[in-house]
Amino acid sequence: STHGAFGAIAFGIGTSQVRDVLATQTMAMSKLKVRRINVDGQLGAGVYSKDVILHIIRTLGVNGGVGYAYEFGGSTIENMTMEERMTLCNMSIEGGARVGYVNPDEKTFEYIKGRRYAPKGADWDKAVARWKALASDADAKYDDVVNIKAQDIAPTVTWGINPGQAISVVE
Repeated sequence: STHGAFGAIAFGIGTSQVRDVLATQTMAMSKLKVRRINVDGQLGAGVYSKDVILHIIRTLGVNGGVGYAYEFGGSTIENMTMEERMTLCNMSIEGGARVGYVNPDEKTFEYIKGRRYAPKGADWDKAVARWKALASDADAKYDDVVNIKAQDIAPTVTWGINPGQAISVVE
């Protein structure tokens, strides 16, 4: 979901799951595998975060993320605005992933800092320390790693009933 841009794990649930959560304060679900998706390099003219996620979905398929959490990284993702990251994470679900997220970083903290409900003072420092601890370690092991070159992504259009029905404008 959009929350993944902030390093948060959030996902939708159905009415039966809502019932279970309200009754038990828990939710049973299988452990997700984690797929690291690295996008590196400079995006070309007219290429935006929506094109990036459509390229990923087109590459992996609309069911390619089933059973996975998508962790997005790489220089292209690091250079995205928070709004661009929100688009990317929000659409990961369209590729079958349960969640999509970007590790919280300085860009994340700057976006949140000073906002109405953001922690203040010493609480801010504690919050940032906790958020930094959430990020994957440099030597983290993933169930799958996908590497994409930003220059391979072109502006993309979709048609039909799912985002897998997409084609770049250069094809």
